[in-house]
Amino acid sequence: MSTGTRADSALAPIRTGRYAELALILATAVGVAATTVHWTGLVVGGVLVGLVATSLSRAVVNGLTFGLVVLFAFAAWLLYEGALSTALQTGQIGVLAVVAAFALPLAAAVAVRALV
Repeated sequence: MSTGTRADSALAPIRTGRYAELALILATAVGVAATTVHWTGLVVGGVLVGLVATSLSRAVVNGLTFGLVVLFAFAAWLLYEGALSTALQTGQIGVLAVVAAFALPLAAAVAVRALV
């Protein structure tokens, strides 16, 4: 729940203003770029999409959507490299990648939105 802090009022134009959609797209793009460097980019992306969320429930949606975007981008990259079929056969490691792609951004987005 939002408590009306200074950070809340400073982020209001980004969350609900004219450029709110652009801010979400930019946050997603920066997060996806961060995931190409390290897996903690999932957390960075989650934090960014959580910051631009208008509410806690919207942070959940933003976090899950970001995870889905990253998962599709990863699958597309694997397909391009010719390794998708091999990756799909990895079993539990593949499941861990899918769970991490959803859980980490979701947790980060909800946490940051609950705090700010």
